[in-house]
Amino acid sequence: MAVMRYLLGLDIGTSGCKATVFNELGEFCCSSYREYPTENYDGRIDAGLVWEKVKEVMAECAACYSEIDAVCTTSFGETVVAVDRNGKVLAPAILYTDDNAAQELSEIESLVGKKRIAEITGLIAHPMYTISRLCRMKRYQPEVYENTYKFLFMASFIELCMGAGFIAEDTLASRSMAYDIRKGEWWAEILDKTGISMDKMPKVVKAGDVIGKMPDTICRELNLKNQPLIIAGGHDQPCVALGMGAIAGGDGAYGMGTVECFTLVMDDYRQTEKMEECHLVCAPHVVPGKYLTYGVLLTGGVVLKDLRSKLYQKEMWDYNVTGRDVYDIMMEEMPDESSGLLYLPHLAGSGTPYMDTHDRGGIYGMTLKTTRGELVRAALEGIAFDIRLNLENMAACALPVRQIMAGGGGVKSDRGLQVRADILQREIHAARDIQAGTRGAFYIAAKAIGIIENYDVSASWFEKRDIEPDCKKAESMERQYHRYLKFHRIVRDLEV
Repeated sequence: MAVMRYLLGLDIGTSGCKATVFNELGEFCCSSYREYPTENYDGRIDAGLVWEKVKEVMAECAACYSEIDAVCTTSFGETVVAVDRNGKVLAPAILYTDDNAAQELSEIESLVGKKRIAEITGLIAHPMYTISRLCRMKRYQPEVYENTYKFLFMASFIELCMGAGFIAEDTLASRSMAYDIRKGEWWAEILDKTGISMDKMPKVVKAGDVIGKMPDTICRELNLKNQPLIIAGGHDQPCVALGMGAIAGGDGAYGMGTVECFTLVMDDYRQTEKMEECHLVCAPHVVPGKYLTYGVLLTGGVVLKDLRSKLYQKEMWDYNVTGRDVYDIMMEEMPDESSGLLYLPHLAGSGTPYMDTHDRGGIYGMTLKTTRGELVRAALEGIAFDIRLNLENMAACALPVRQIMAGGGGVKSDRGLQVRADILQREIHAARDIQAGTRGAFYIAAKAIGIIENYDVSASWFEKRDIEPDCKKAESMERQYHRYLKFHRIVRDLEV
């Protein structure tokens, strides 16, 4: 009798980490999640703490499924961990939301040129990308820079802790602004001109490469009975797209997580002046031969989490007694119709098309009668308005969206999905589970060890429920959208 095989996907986010076990049929088996402490949040992340939380979620899954064939990891990009030859972390990792590398970016642009950067990397120059942070580290933390053996992305660091070598997946390397995406190698010119040593950059691998086997010491700590293979994963957004079956040109994957991100699949490399104007990048997919562009809001789920912590403290305390998810309460309290309240969700700067680290959030229209449910709805509308603007820009760049699949924590709420569908005036195919990132990692591992032949199954295995836009709300949402854009222009003028 054949023995069922099990694979574990890891999704490392900026606010928490998740482990999910799937069987060889792609069926969800179990999952575990941990948030990181955020009381003293300062734009940095403790990679050692992340590893401890990762071990917790993996051990919790191993308590149910102790024999895992393979582990595959996905994580957020841009941020790198400086480690020595022994894998010891030398300094806290600076998150992409930190805006302190503007001077370094300006110097890089003068050395290489913005057009050249877009041509080689597919990215539009911005201080959040890794190369600017490395230049800043070399200037202000020279001892950390000099003692660094390799700069690892967060997924790469977790893989190192699990027993892999010093590597970087290509989709994560592409978020550095120091990677030639068409040649598939580190961009020697920019590293040479900025003085960043090529020797400190890890070996680049592709999604699905076998990069190690978990040693006995780690397996015993996690209560695993065997030694899983470690499979290279990649950047979170391509993995989320794969997890939702977005593998063909025109497929749109709407990731509703900590970051709100709309990922559009392209069949070939594309970078035009209009795309640069709209800040639409060209990045490699984890699916071979495919490329992606992103419409992104850096503070999507973070905005709702912020409202939860400030307006729903009692409900958070009550959770241990009632078991009611606070986000469910927030969605239930939203009014069915827009109140006219405007919420600009740029709490850590704006995403595309502005990519302005100095942009700030704002609220307009509050009265003494404003309810917290109205604030939640206004915040959700603001998030969806930003995504709508990006979809309009994609259309203007001759990048049509054929269909929209949605995944992430936001798909748990039909009411939240309905607000988004009404604003986009598009049908949304929402995943029936919220494991898009870890499911994408599962597909990569499943293909790597021969369980599936190709990624086509990701589309056929995508179980969804369809959310149709309410055409009766199209006119009111159109008015609210243009009020939102006007409000944003006014707020930006105030910041000058």
